[in-house]
Amino acid sequence: MRPSSTKQVAENNRGLNGRFFTLHSRLYNALGLGFRNEEGGRRWSCTDVETQRHVVRSVDAFLDCISSDMTMHPLVKESVADIVPALGTTLLQKNEAVMKLASKVFVKMVNVIPSSIIESLVLDIVHPISSSLSSCHVPVVILCATALNLILSCLSSKKERDVWKVLEETETINYIIHHIQCGGSKPPDFFFQTISLLSKILQRWPSSRFCVWNNNGLMEVLNSLSLEPMLSVKAAVLQLYSTIALCRNGAKKLLDSGNYPLQLMVESMDCLNPNYLQLAGFTLAECFVVSEEGRLKMIESYGEPLVKSIIDGVNNWSLQSGKLTKEQMSLIKASCCVCKIICWPGKHHNYFWKLGIESVLLKLLLDDFHIKQIPEHFSSPDELEAFARDGLSANFLPVIKPHVWDILGGLAAHCAEDFTAQMLKSEPHLKLLITCACLGFAGSLRSTRQHCQNVENEPVSRAVLLMIYSPSKYISSQAKSVLSGILKPNAKEDINYLLNTLNATSSGVNNTVSDNLQVLHLISMACYSGLHQYRRYVMKNQGIHILLSFIHELSRNRVHAQGMNTSLHYCDHNMKMCCYEFEEEDWQGDEIFLVFGLLGLAELIHHSGSVKDQVWLKSNEGQLISQVQEICINSFASGPKWHCAYLLSYFGFYGFPSKLGNRIGNALSGDKITNLTLVLANQEHVNVHGVILRVRCPSLLPSEVKTSRRNEIRLSAHVNPQALLKLLEYVYSGHLVAGEDLVKRLKTLAKHCNLQPLLQMLCRNRPKWRTHFPTFDLTSALGSNGFCFSDIVLEAKGNTFEEWKCESCNLSQPHLHAHKAILCASSDHMRALLCSGMQESQSESIKIDLGWKALVRLVNWLYSGKLVPKPKSGCLWHNLDEEGKLEQVIPYVELYCLSDSWLLEDLHKECSRVIMNCLDSINMATKIIQIGADCCQWDLVELAAKFMAPSYHHLRNSGQLLELDEQLVDIVRAASVAILSQ
Repeated sequence: MRPSSTKQVAENNRGLNGRFFTLHSRLYNALGLGFRNEEGGRRWSCTDVETQRHVVRSVDAFLDCISSDMTMHPLVKESVADIVPALGTTLLQKNEAVMKLASKVFVKMVNVIPSSIIESLVLDIVHPISSSLSSCHVPVVILCATALNLILSCLSSKKERDVWKVLEETETINYIIHHIQCGGSKPPDFFFQTISLLSKILQRWPSSRFCVWNNNGLMEVLNSLSLEPMLSVKAAVLQLYSTIALCRNGAKKLLDSGNYPLQLMVESMDCLNPNYLQLAGFTLAECFVVSEEGRLKMIESYGEPLVKSIIDGVNNWSLQSGKLTKEQMSLIKASCCVCKIICWPGKHHNYFWKLGIESVLLKLLLDDFHIKQIPEHFSSPDELEAFARDGLSANFLPVIKPHVWDILGGLAAHCAEDFTAQMLKSEPHLKLLITCACLGFAGSLRSTRQHCQNVENEPVSRAVLLMIYSPSKYISSQAKSVLSGILKPNAKEDINYLLNTLNATSSGVNNTVSDNLQVLHLISMACYSGLHQYRRYVMKNQGIHILLSFIHELSRNRVHAQGMNTSLHYCDHNMKMCCYEFEEEDWQGDEIFLVFGLLGLAELIHHSGSVKDQVWLKSNEGQLISQVQEICINSFASGPKWHCAYLLSYFGFYGFPSKLGNRIGNALSGDKITNLTLVLANQEHVNVHGVILRVRCPSLLPSEVKTSRRNEIRLSAHVNPQALLKLLEYVYSGHLVAGEDLVKRLKTLAKHCNLQPLLQMLCRNRPKWRTHFPTFDLTSALGSNGFCFSDIVLEAKGNTFEEWKCESCNLSQPHLHAHKAILCASSDHMRALLCSGMQESQSESIKIDLGWKALVRLVNWLYSGKLVPKPKSGCLWHNLDEEGKLEQVIPYVELYCLSDSWLLEDLHKECSRVIMNCLDSINMATKIIQIGADCCQWDLVELAAKFMAPSYHHLRNSGQLLELDEQLVDIVRAASVAILSQ
């Protein structure tokens, strides 16, 4: 060997000692007993138990000699590549005598060898280990579960798909569930490792969650284990609950399963528990915070103890050598995320103030040195601002600041109007907190003008906005006073920049502004609009016109803030949530642009004095009303709808416009099908429909109404005729138009009739953050509430159901008790059928050419404007077989065909959208294309053909198109050609 080669070998072997080489040599002597040279390469195979035991012990000894500085040495990498097949084959032999030893060595290997090397061989490692989970030997199961836990903890996303295939092939989840269910009196470590492994699988692979939460036997066992004294088992159960709750359906199952999950969660969050158990409790709580059902259940069941645990989690920490430990930081983040439950209304707000939330938040913003220096009183606003600037300059816990601003904004948004400083534990702390936020807002505005992105900008700006518009006069005045002073030097320059940018964006001159910056521009503009010192300058520079144009452009083009961190309830954990679709109760959804834009616009108009004094408004009032009504009707979230309604109230338009309300409103102008007469003191009378009053304004009806004849209801002499007519306009359509002279009388009448949403708009009270929007919904009339007014029965086609039973009559055919007034107002076809003097108009029942499920959805649409119930979605959908999926879709296909002939355009579009979203198999597409052709619904045929088009050649060659006639095959072929030509 040449000297240079010898030197190279020595260099390569640096760090390796004699013991290593000895054990390495023994290892390969042992491995050599099982290696076989085959055509495809070298393979390890051995069935002799003693040889297997010798090999495993040699591997064990070799791993023991590897120190941390040796792990990346080429010899170690090469050795691991040879060790894995030997250990794997030994495990797969299922010999109980060797399995325990081999699985124990696998655990050691995963602990000793770097994850990068393990990952390069991960499939060869995971397969034998996951296969061995079928063992009945408890130590083997524990060790294999331990090894898989370690592997999955470090697995990169690029290997997830391949590893999941192995776990599916080896039925890993089924075996884990079996072990947990049959655990009996097995040791705590058995449950800890198996449950931990199951939770890691559910966390990485959402498709695995259904078979876990849908297993009632397993859920009962988990509930029992939550009562066990071992803290590690409790933590593992909580972790599994958390991964189940990442699925909305799973979360619902947990919330409906009794008190076990919530009780374990709250008990574990107690500050007396070790950090790992607290963190497990907070992680589950964070998952529950995502849905309204979860929030309400937590607050109603454990309001005060939950808040105390949150405060302790955020507050009970101290710096170690000037830093937070990793565990402490994780616990603070999780506590802050759960603390964002404060961003929704509820009784829990009182608990937070009672426990000094203002001081707790300040502790997360300022370091200990500044906290100790806070005086009992600040002598002047300048001293307060200077102290806040100095404290913020330390940049203490920057990753926590966005959470602090979200929580502060939530506190301000839901603070009571009569909130005062006397309700605080520390007024100086709250004042300092508000000042810090205002300084953060000013910094955000500076960076926004420089087009700089900062994760803190949007949360701090939103917090200041919510403080300015807080229902609490105390918080609002404090924030306005501080912010006005801070912004004063650059206010006019800021306003000009914001208006020019918004104008350029809405006019299409500047399309380079990111979504994040546009949101910040709108928040900043809304804040300036809320400060009386600068509001007139905004209006003088066409602020109303620019904001309206910007909002209308966003709404018209359906621009949404997708992918932004705009939802307060989501935190920065890497959680793969599933089955959480847009909720109608969501305040802003992805329409956050509209929320902030409308808030600022309404504030400008609110303070513009007489609307008529504004020249632009005077000449464009009709256009503004029309545009805002359009936004209100077409918006999906509650926030934009509420602010549209609030804005319209300044133009004498009170209420909540909707498409269905506009249709039902037409029924008020005609006397057809009315069954009640409201008689005023002056003997004037109004004919009305009892069913609409029963649902929309029951206070106008007596406790009992006889429906066998027309009823007369005599009203009090205090009821003004004009006010009554306007109130009925609201009852029938959801909105009314009235001059200021009538508003006072309408307020009295609305209050008497308990129409709180209308009263709020008549009083022009700003909408409260995250409150539900009053939808126009008459579906309660389909139950006992409206049965006494039913005058028509709608029967579905098809056979009767064995389980069918009507609570109101003895008809055996599936049917609904409906109301001609609502049906005729909602559908021109039904009006022609029931009010034209034709035979059907005299009949007490009519047959609708729909199956029962489709009929239910049709009537719900006519009564509410909503296509409900919706088809199953998420994991519920994916776990249906093809027949089950088709059964879910067929009602919408039936409705698609009927809505075309009945000229129900919106229903037709909605059915098309549902069918398109559900179409996920060739068999379903084949069925739909045939139904579409039979009903001459060629748009439906095209929709199904486009789905089949990419697979056309395969379908033709396999003969799957033979069941379609030639015309339909030609349509599929044409769709395929169209795709290829693109």
